[in-house]
Amino acid sequence: MFRSNAPVADKRSTVQGTPPSTRVLVIGAGYAGLLFTMRLAGKVASQHVQIALVNESDTFTERPRLHQFATNQEVQWRSLPQMLRRKNIRFIQGRVTSIDHAHHVIVVVDQQHTQHEEYDYLVYALGSVTDRRTVPGVAQYAYTLAASGPLSAAALRETLPSVQARHGHVVVSGGGATGIETAAEVASAYPHIKVHLVTREPLALFLGKSAASSIRRRLERLGVEILDQTSVTAVRAHSVVIDQGSELACDLCIWTGGFVAPPLAREAGLAVNGRNQMVVDPFLRSISHPEIYAIGDAAHPREDPGAPVRMSAVTATIMGAHGADCLSAVLRGKAPRPLSFAYLGQGIALGRHNAIGFNNYPDDKPIPPYFTGWLGHLIREGFVRLLATAVQHGAIVWPGKRRYERVQHRQQAKAKKDAMQLHRV
Repeated sequence: MFRSNAPVADKRSTVQGTPPSTRVLVIGAGYAGLLFTMRLAGKVASQHVQIALVNESDTFTERPRLHQFATNQEVQWRSLPQMLRRKNIRFIQGRVTSIDHAHHVIVVVDQQHTQHEEYDYLVYALGSVTDRRTVPGVAQYAYTLAASGPLSAAALRETLPSVQARHGHVVVSGGGATGIETAAEVASAYPHIKVHLVTREPLALFLGKSAASSIRRRLERLGVEILDQTSVTAVRAHSVVIDQGSELACDLCIWTGGFVAPPLAREAGLAVNGRNQMVVDPFLRSISHPEIYAIGDAAHPREDPGAPVRMSAVTATIMGAHGADCLSAVLRGKAPRPLSFAYLGQGIALGRHNAIGFNNYPDDKPIPPYFTGWLGHLIREGFVRLLATAVQHGAIVWPGKRRYERVQHRQQAKAKKDAMQLHRV
């Protein structure tokens, strides 16, 4: 049974009749979590609401720039405590290890101690991570574009110069936007490194034939050797195993294929899908525990919001903003509106000062014309800067706010038509 969205009874004492503050706890400070926090703080500034943000790092990471960071470009990371201090938001640095939804408590661990934090509303914004478990050897040997860690973008930043010095070989596995950007950036920054891009599907065909051809030409000009319609079945210390068991030797493998949400929600007994994403209603509340909201890559809307929901910085910012609007409405005793949006455009980096940009309004399908080269770079850079600015200020607008209603009307009309046909039979 779907439970009430009201918080549990608060037994804290009050002073001179002042009601206790509503405690909102946000875990994860990526695009979704940080924008949610900043936006909600502005909306409830005059209410008795305490907001705390928990994150393992004390800096905000722009994930669309991690391929640049990995190839030794200067990337500015922004201090979370400095941003939050302006809004009187409490920052807790640490890793969330468990959620006790029955008692509204989470456990946070840092290098020195463990602490328990209580909440009335929990906002789950832990983002996504590269799937390291499906393919043998990925966890042990493959680098990813995680911000930090032993096989991360930070580790690549230290390792790639030595691979360049010995004219080494890098295999990038995964032909989505992240894999394309990574292969192009490595080849552009380190021309003495031989780069193979291995992808299970035809390269970039999900963007359409014209865009795919443009991307292929650019990668080939950079010297990237493309092995598409080829699967990596295992990663070893100095090679990857591809179809039919043949091996492709390399100094290192960068794995960009497949993203999942962290397992924390599943471990807590919350309703999740096969990628560990928390399943949410149109107001971004957990369908099993509606006092818990989920946003960004860690959330999966159960109902169609008018456009496909893919893991990306764009959808994360929209969901972060919408989640803040929904919870703000609830705290004011108002009815929240359902999630509804459309895409506006996308850019994919293709090496230094080069990219492809295009319109994908409204449903994430690329529409010509395609802008390449320097102009494409300006378009992508504009998007990335816009999202970073939106996150810092909690301010963003997006198209398609009535698309959910149109989807609902179409579904209702179809159901009515099907029922009539069944009745005639």
